Amino acid sequence: MGIKPDDIVGVWTLEETYIEDDEGNKTPTLGNSPKGRIIYTPDGYMVAITEKGARKPLTNSASEIEKAEAFDSFMTYSGKWSLKDNVVTHEIDTGSNPVWVGTKRDRSVDYHGDRMVFTGLLDDGTTTAIIKWRRNTGL
Repeated sequence: MGIKPDDIVGVWTLEETYIEDDEGNKTPTLGNSPKGRIIYTPDGYMVAITEKGARKPLTNSASEIEKAEAFDSFMTYSGKWSLKDNVVTHEIDTGSNPVWVGTKRDRSVDYHGDRMVFTGLLDDGTTTAIIKWRRNTGL
């Protein structure tokens, strides 16, 4: 039996995210202590926010390099979401990277009540992105 939209509605906290190549080698994509949330609303909207662990705060007179590092270590987007056959689709309408706007992201969902794991192939067709989430039971 597949998961239902009501199964993933709510607030989820990022636990781990990495890529795995076709030989099983794992590389963390946001360091060892990533942070993030993904929120699904019952009316079909979502927002995802992730950041690299141990981000450096910007100084008051941040250089262009510091600003670029801050941008590269933080990601957010939002839009509509749908679920079909254990695949969640995010239709992005706003995001920290403008190139994402108007695109869709499909992720297979392995759902276990208070945990869910997203997987999806990267553009190279052999590397898999894996994102592990834990349901928030209270903030």
